[in-house]
Amino acid sequence: MAGEGKPIGWTARDEREHIIRCPTCGELIDMCDLGQVIDHLHGQDVEEEPTQH
Repeated sequence: MAGEGKPIGWTARDEREHIIRCPTCGELIDMCDLGQVIDHLHGQDVEEEPTQH
């Protein structure tokens, strides 16, 4: 999912702009709900950002 979404600095005008349609199954997802986002990964790997120690 990297590279998808809104540009940096974008802010929603209202709550409806946090809802997207899943490109895999077509269901609506509230992007503010991490549980819904994870449920709609559909087996895709999630890239981890490197940590600095």
